[in-house]
Amino acid sequence: MPPTASAPFAPGAHAVVRAWWRDLCRALLAGVLIGHWAGSEPVVPQLARLEDRERFRVTAFATGLGFPTSMATLADGSLLVATSEGGRDWLDNSLFASPRGALVRLVDADGDGVADGPAQTMAAGLPGLVTSVRRVGNLVFALSSRGGAEAVTVWRTGSNVADPFTAAGRLAFSFPTGFEHSTYALAARPAAGGGVELLFNVGARQNSTATPAGVTVGLSADGGASFAGGGSRAVAPDSIQRVVIHDDGTSLTVSAPLQIAKGLRNAAGMVFDATGNLWFEDNGIDTEGNRGVSYSADELNFIGSDQLGVVVPDFGFAATFVRYADGATVGPTEGVTLPLAAFTPLDGEKSEGAVEVALAPGSFPADFAGGLFVPFSGVFNQGGAANDENPLVFVNPSTGRRFHFIANQTMGHPNGVLASARGLFLTDLNHTGRFGDPISGGVTQNGDGIDADREGVVYLITPVPEPSTLIALGCGVASWIAFRRWRRG
Repeated sequence: MPPTASAPFAPGAHAVVRAWWRDLCRALLAGVLIGHWAGSEPVVPQLARLEDRERFRVTAFATGLGFPTSMATLADGSLLVATSEGGRDWLDNSLFASPRGALVRLVDADGDGVADGPAQTMAAGLPGLVTSVRRVGNLVFALSSRGGAEAVTVWRTGSNVADPFTAAGRLAFSFPTGFEHSTYALAARPAAGGGVELLFNVGARQNSTATPAGVTVGLSADGGASFAGGGSRAVAPDSIQRVVIHDDGTSLTVSAPLQIAKGLRNAAGMVFDATGNLWFEDNGIDTEGNRGVSYSADELNFIGSDQLGVVVPDFGFAATFVRYADGATVGPTEGVTLPLAAFTPLDGEKSEGAVEVALAPGSFPADFAGGLFVPFSGVFNQGGAANDENPLVFVNPSTGRRFHFIANQTMGHPNGVLASARGLFLTDLNHTGRFGDPISGGVTQNGDGIDADREGVVYLITPVPEPSTLIALGCGVASWIAFRRWRRG
């Protein structure tokens, strides 16, 4: 069975995905789907609400990328994007089986909302399917989630922002056989006592059952990184964990992992706010026997800065959840931290498979203040009208306000989302919705034949100045011109 909508990066056993993908590509070879997947240019998505179409501008910041997922900004404000590199085997050019990933840099020096040129590769040869990338100072953290190769690779930036990165170390995971969810999300910030505080999730073994006590996931450090005191460590699944990393310029020292949260199925996205609170999602349970249908809703959760590392809140998986169909809370609530928001259908419009999360940029209009944006991957391997579960959702937890900022059936698979000084960046894995290229006569139909899919897009959403601001600006310019003319006599 392929990965499901409510767990976009949870393909189960890697062998299962490869077998499913092989069967699909055999169908492609037979020509079953080639007509449906004919090449096309990306269409800039329209915002769902009429008022937002007047208040915001959406541009295709970059196109032709290989499955762009997570993003971070570099010191000069340029954009760092995690992509897939693919390989010469047709299976290597699919999302889940791509053996290598890369971090690429995009620059928009003229500020027109479109990258000035082709992407510059900053780091290559990462394990495939890089699902999260974060930067703190001169350290960049990239989390790879490909089955059997799960790892956080750490890189040092150069003295100049355009210098390629150099490898600094690695944290490698060892998941026992049969885990449906591995590790998908990072959050990072400067640690109070120096170094970098790095948080990562560790997924649940099964879809609808909590992982038994005593089952652990191995964690080792190598490639220039080592745990304080040496050796390796073991971490509990169904959780969020934290380490602190110190860099002396030549090697990384990693603290023992500390559990931050428990009772989580698959925390797929995490972000710190300016005051140190942690916001994160948890992917809901799929219906057993029909895994393409959500049983419980994806959630938005929260841990206050004063509680991080002090208590270990329990978020209830698998006994306590919000039912997707009707929003009812099911199961015991005593001792359980309930979600701030549950992503049930809005007026019948679905959203399934929460991926990343970002705070609303400070430049956005005042009615977005205090809110967050959550992209949903939706239906596996489908885009456009065939994907009715893939909106970009805005939610304000303090007011309960929630709406589709970009409607479903508009994109392929919204994935990474990043708030920056420029606005809101959003990636689409593949604007056609497919997770790999069609095959005809043994040749992939993406124009190059050997590289990972190149139909991924990064969009940039920026606010349009209010009319009053434009009027004030125009008056200011007119006054300045008049003053200059007066000075000249």
